[in-house]
Amino acid sequence: SSGINAEWPLRPGFLVLLILNLFSSADMSCGTKLIRTFMFACNILVWLIGMTLFALGLYLFLDGKDYEAVMDASLSSVSVVIIVIGFTIALIGFLGCCGAVKKSSIMLLLYAIFLSLIAAIQLTGGVLAFVYKDSAVEYLETGIADSLSAYGGTDATNKTYTTTLALIQEEFDCCGAYGNKDWGVNATMWIAGGNSSNVPDSCCITSSSDCGAGLASASNSTVINTEGCLTMLEDFLHTNLQTLGIVAASFVVVEILNLFFAFQLHSRYK
Repeated sequence: SSGINAEWPLRPGFLVLLILNLFSSADMSCGTKLIRTFMFACNILVWLIGMTLFALGLYLFLDGKDYEAVMDASLSSVSVVIIVIGFTIALIGFLGCCGAVKKSSIMLLLYAIFLSLIAAIQLTGGVLAFVYKDSAVEYLETGIADSLSAYGGTDATNKTYTTTLALIQEEFDCCGAYGNKDWGVNATMWIAGGNSSNVPDSCCITSSSDCGAGLASASNSTVINTEGCLTMLEDFLHTNLQTLGIVAASFVVVEILNLFFAFQLHSRYK
């Protein structure tokens, strides 16, 4: 028999065995072979997408902590959700590949059920993201305002805000919430420390000690960035949400096709 025995997942090069088994059955119609091939190719892609999301979630969980103060401590929760979704999608891709190759009606049924759930969650998430998109901007506004007010404080919470805002100003080449002039008006603790005419060094185009001295009211400076961080972060958020939306919509189309083919194969193999 050309089938793969129960120990195939443990063997080196099992992916090669899967591909060989995909084309080895002589009793299949051309249509069935095409469906199996399509499902196998698509679910390899699904598995890769799942692993990519899993890795992205880990990255946000580990490195995104620096931005939590600005995002109102919500980034960790988002990253955990992405990790879970990524792992689930990778598992679904695995079930789809194996179900198609091994002609297992049970695996194909499980695959179709899980894929239906993921598609439903994605559609729900898309609707919620559209409905509550303004909330993300509100989180940013609140986080930036709190960080600006607490910048330069000495307790643990204020130090977190200070580190976060400094990092954002460096990464996004921005200064303050709406511009560098915020530092002379809205930065409560910074002003209390006698810095009302200065901006932090993280606002400088080329950072160096005291490079922002006397530039809190500057316009069109060649030394510091004068554009506000809130505008930069909102643009970044909107751009990435649009990209994510396009990718998610394309993914849903592929999922619907795979659902159709999975039920087709399931009905033939049961």
